This record gives sequence, structure tokens and C-alpha cells, in this order.
Amino acid sequence: MLKFLFYFVLLPALLPVFLIIQYVYKQDKVEREPAGMVLKTLCCGALFSLADIPVERILQGIIQSYYPAMDIKYQLAENFMGVALVEELTKWLVLYIFIWKSRSFDYKFDGIVYGVSASLGFAGLENIIYVVNYGTGVAFTRALFAIPGHAAFGILMGFFLARAKHFKLHGNEFMSSICMILCIAIPVCVHGTYDFLLSPAAEAQNFSPYFFVLVIVIDFVSYRIIRHESRTDRPL
Repeated sequence: MLKFLFYFVLLPALLPVFLIIQYVYKQDKVEREPAGMVLKTLCCGALFSLADIPVERILQGIIQSYYPAMDIKYQLAENFMGVALVEELTKWLVLYIFIWKSRSFDYKFDGIVYGVSASLGFAGLENIIYVVNYGTGVAFTRALFAIPGHAAFGILMGFFLARAKHFKLHGNEFMSSICMILCIAIPVCVHGTYDFLLSPAAEAQNFSPYFFVLVIVIDFVSYRIIRHESRTDRPL
């Protein structure tokens, strides 16, 4: 039973998560983060995500009271407010509660390391649920799209979180607040667009092909951010 659980649930669900985290972690070349803090952020991202399920259901019920389920307005509201906003706020809370004031968060690239960890903690648990419910066949598709997608949202969040702390430490409260807003707003916008392009309403409007364009763009931008932030890493 344990072997079945490992080979057919945990391994296909979590392998892409750890491969991406390992890659990002190795790019932290100036002052590598404590592995314990990275693991803590990963686990908290998973645990905090459990609160999303009831919140998302409540919000989806509220949205459905205003728009029919197949209406494009419903799909937009559900994907941006009922899913993306809830999930990205959860990840941000993990970073704000456990990382924002941590002494370990002292270099620019640290924001990306912790942002990816919180995001993939969420994605890892979500992936386990998908594999349990739909079988290992979904693991391959999610490894190509969903897991890198969540990693990209975490990279964007961590990028702006590091800048928010940089401005905070240098006494620029206004710019720190702006970056903190962007830290949530940009991942929500990208995440919401990602989910909406997979919705029935987007398919009905022939928007679905743009999903692959978005995936290519966010993967490329995420890769460039990692490379740039790694090369130019410096103390906050």
C-alpha cells in the first residue's frame, strides 16, 4: 500500500514541484537560504491552502447569485476573484507572516526562493488531490502547465516582495506600499487570465488558443527574471 501511494500518487504529484524548487534554490548563489526555512515555507504554503477550499466555494456561490454559471461575466469573476485572488492572497499571507520580517530574507533573490516555495507548496497539495481524484494521467499535463504556472506566479510575487522590503529598509514607505500592492495584484492578474483562458466561456469565445501563448510568455519571463535576479543579487 505504501509503495502504491509513493509511486502512483506522491512521486508523480510532487516530483515536478521539487525539481523546480531545486533549480531555483541552486540559482541562489550569493547567500543560499537555510533549507529549513525553504521547507517551512513550502509546508506552510500547502497547509494554508486548505483554507482556500471553503472560501472559494462561498465566493463562487455569491458570484453565481449574480450571474449564470456559463455567463462570461461569471467566468471572469470566478477565475479572478473566486480563485486567483483567494489563492494568491493565501500565498502572500505565508510570505508576510513567516518571511517578511525574517533575518533570512536579506537578499534580492531570497524573495524569489520563498515566493516559489510558498506557491509550490500550494501547488503540490493541489496536485496530490488531482492525482488521487483523476489518476496519474493528469500528473503529466499538470507538470507541463499547472506546476510551472504556480511557480511563475510565485516568482512574480517574490520579485516585488523583495523590492517592497528593499524600499521599506531604506525608508521609502510609498514605494514599499506600491511594490507590496504589485506583489499581490500582478500574480492575481496573471493567474486569473491563465484560469479564464481554460474556462468554458473562453472556449466559446475562441480565446482558448491564447492560453498557450500566455504559458510561453510567463515561462519565458519567469526564466529571465530568475537569471537576471541571480546574476544581480545583492543585499536588500
